[in-house]
Amino acid sequence: MRFHYVRDGKICFHCGKVIMDNRGRLKGLDGLRAVFCIAIVIYHVNLSFDSVFSPWLDPIYSYGGYFGNYMFFILSGFLTAYHYKKKIIDKSCRIHTFFGKKLLKLYPVYFCSNLAVLLLDTDRFTIKKTLSTLLMISNGWFDGTDTPYNHPAWFVCILMICYVLYCITCMLARRSSVLYPPVCCFMVFWGMFLEKADWNLPLHYRTCGEGYLNFFLGVLLFELLMTDRISKKRILTAAYAGTGLSAVLMVLSVSGGAPGDMRWWISALCACILSLAVYEEHLIRLLSLPLLQRAGKFSLSVYFWHVPAVRCFIRLKEKTGFPATDQRSKLLFLFPFSGSDRHIVFLQP
Repeated sequence: MRFHYVRDGKICFHCGKVIMDNRGRLKGLDGLRAVFCIAIVIYHVNLSFDSVFSPWLDPIYSYGGYFGNYMFFILSGFLTAYHYKKKIIDKSCRIHTFFGKKLLKLYPVYFCSNLAVLLLDTDRFTIKKTLSTLLMISNGWFDGTDTPYNHPAWFVCILMICYVLYCITCMLARRSSVLYPPVCCFMVFWGMFLEKADWNLPLHYRTCGEGYLNFFLGVLLFELLMTDRISKKRILTAAYAGTGLSAVLMVLSVSGGAPGDMRWWISALCACILSLAVYEEHLIRLLSLPLLQRAGKFSLSVYFWHVPAVRCFIRLKEKTGFPATDQRSKLLFLFPFSGSDRHIVFLQP
């Protein structure tokens, strides 16, 4: 992996266009994170506003959650490998240090957002749910259906399992580097199997498969994009072709005209889009717009807080009669804080 510093504190690598700022952030991925976070928020709008804009946003209502969650898992795997693979393997970053950094970043907002939802809906309190939520094991570890009080936070519970498995993979790579790629490939296919099998076993639920498949797909994507053996032109050609093919297969799969699960094609499509966000000059410029960059850096907070926020706004509306009853006015007022369509309990007092 070759890095070359250029003027204005920006960086190029692998004969590619500028993709980083002077703090080492992949600018295209920051913008990508913003776009897919917006897709998740829109996905969580539907029942909150009686599908008022359904003719416009129906595809996002239907598949925005898949795209958002899959992309965030892939991004997490890619960035984890990017920042920590070498450090964990050569022991310059200890396992407890790795998890300490992750918990310091995730746990405060995870805890506060769950507490906010619980305070807004105290009738849902149980000791078991509270303990599992506090320990970040309420989904994927020992239960495949229960979620934290703040429903979108299930993603983090699965992500922590992926971190554990990735650290184990890196420790195996210490013994023999040839083990790293096949173990990652196995986790991708194991995740595909779990998504279809829908088992009811600890660490083997459908949501676990969703995480394993996409997280380790991101890890493998890092290996592909950072290798010096494949030219930028070939990567871009493969990414463009993969984007088109995955999109077509996804559409055909929805209509029953293509083999395989539609979710697998969404994973492939997200991986191709991420590849373009790393290497495609024009897409990087678009994703580097200041508004998208700011939104990308705050996407984690938006992800955690949009459900608690909409609960507060709906309570305010019920008490004050504001905003107006017109659904479009409500959507424009509450859109950034939209709630959940699959678990409407979060939206009702």
